[in-house]
Amino acid sequence: MAYFVVTYDLIQQKDYETLTDELTRIGGEKAALSVWLVEQNLSALEMRKHLQGFVDDDDKLIVVEFSKKPSWTKAFTKGVDWINARFS
Repeated sequence: MAYFVVTYDLIQQKDYETLTDELTRIGGEKAALSVWLVEQNLSALEMRKHLQGFVDDDDKLIVVEFSKKPSWTKAFTKGVDWINARFS
């Protein structure tokens, strides 16, 4: 399994529910307003291609794979719990 940070800017339509419902469905956890943590058996490219189907053509979407424990300040509690469950 691989760990990803997914971040986005929705430009005109701002249809957050379509994207956030999919992120939730695949087991993602919201760490900040437009930042999600996801664990999937995909590459970053495959994850981006999958999620691209849930945003509009003018939206921004970045997927970053990581393997070490991230550092943060004031992330959402569930995002912190997600990290702590995967990294000692």
